[in-house]
Amino acid sequence: MAHLDGQIALVTGASAGIGRAAALNLAAQGARVFAAARRLEKLEELAEEARAHGWLIEPLQLDVTSADSIEQAVQHIRRATNGHEIDILLNNAGYGQMGALEEVPIAALRQQFETNVFGMVALIQQFLPKMRERRAGRILNVSSVGGRLVMPYGGAYSASKFAVEALSDALRLELAPWNIQVVVIEPGPIATEFTEVVQQNIGAGTTAYPQGAAFLRTLMVSGIGTAPSVVAKAIVDVVRRRRPPARKVVPAFYGPLLGFAETLPSVVIDTAFKLILRLIEQRGAASAPAKPRYPTLEE
Repeated sequence: MAHLDGQIALVTGASAGIGRAAALNLAAQGARVFAAARRLEKLEELAEEARAHGWLIEPLQLDVTSADSIEQAVQHIRRATNGHEIDILLNNAGYGQMGALEEVPIAALRQQFETNVFGMVALIQQFLPKMRERRAGRILNVSSVGGRLVMPYGGAYSASKFAVEALSDALRLELAPWNIQVVVIEPGPIATEFTEVVQQNIGAGTTAYPQGAAFLRTLMVSGIGTAPSVVAKAIVDVVRRRRPPARKVVPAFYGPLLGFAETLPSVVIDTAFKLILRLIEQRGAASAPAKPRYPTLEE
């Protein structure tokens, strides 16, 4: 496996969770990392932690939903790298919009795609010309197991991640002649701020779907979750491979489970989720209706 000395990486959504851990792991392998997110103060703390180890992480404020912010970030990287730009692009910025589709505001659905999909594509389009010129580069797009298997009340989030999967597949084939490799990272449940915010803000339910809040709350407090560092190590492993896989499921045991689930008829999956919802309702998990609150968090 190759070392990353001299490689330049951009990690989005680097203020917390997977992005933060990945930035540290890439820097530990010798890469020069631009760590990007909206929360600059968190990035400065990250850079300070890296400096204590002798690693190079440079904070970069970036809102992937803003064309002006993207342009400013790209120009900064061009200046800082003397026109080289980046060798590795890790598109990690994103959040989860939960709720019954009937009650998810259209504006919230648009914002979900602006962040998880359009922001990703906008960055890829900015950096591809230089990668094609050098005939080299790595693009890693963070999807989710929810990009292959949809759960109730997660339709908005899964729709955005299904889009990430499709766009990545197209890119992988389109960029093969230039030796630019595209990999989809598919984490399972991860113990990050994402789950904490969902748990805090899910509220008591919605007018028509109180069982939705109960289902999501039960899911978030179940204790299921892998440390972000596990995903970060998998990302570094993919980056260092000469021939990386098209997809990397983390933790690995979710791979066979997903593959098996995808072979099942829809009626089987539907029945399983209906049973889960019924059990939660019978346990009294559903609470009184209240105004819907939709948790969002940059990963």
